[in-house]
Amino acid sequence: MTKANFDRLGITRTSLVWRDGFAANLADGWNDQGQPQEHDQRSKVRAAGSMDTTISDLPKFVAALVRGDGLSAASRTEMTKPRVHITTSHQFPLFLPDLPVSDQRKDLYAGLGVTVFAGPQGQGFYKGGHDGQTANTMVCIEAGQRCVVILSNDVRSEAGFADLVRFILGDTGVPYDWEYGDHAGKS
Repeated sequence: MTKANFDRLGITRTSLVWRDGFAANLADGWNDQGQPQEHDQRSKVRAAGSMDTTISDLPKFVAALVRGDGLSAASRTEMTKPRVHITTSHQFPLFLPDLPVSDQRKDLYAGLGVTVFAGPQGQGFYKGGHDGQTANTMVCIEAGQRCVVILSNDVRSEAGFADLVRFILGDTGVPYDWEYGDHAGKS
């Protein structure tokens, strides 16, 4: 990742494992009870979330992804192509039963590392995540190559992501109800 993507894009403070140079500029977090939590210095790559990054680095990566920088047109298309139809009511817990076909969202798919959807502004993709003390999301709308990146050191901030995305991009159709469950706002 570093040589093939981060270095090429000028992303200098991002890694999938902890680097000692990060210690001088890190954010500890806040858990769902409002208690401070120390930053987790992960020593092993976890596909589901071991990346440390900054608010100046991650948008460079997201912008390159939405534009297809460094990718062939075919590769860019493959990354954000709807691959596997998502048929459950929520992302978690895992292995939920399929909804009846009439209740399934027809535009909701897993892509390669992103969730793909079609909303009022056309096709988009997003990726979100959290751990015990941080939360993040990125949303891109293909038309106009418009994106939002939100990083937070308070896991409770997820409750406001749908409203923030809607304020910045307008009604996008991001499936926050699937990602976060019934307590999510709609964007």
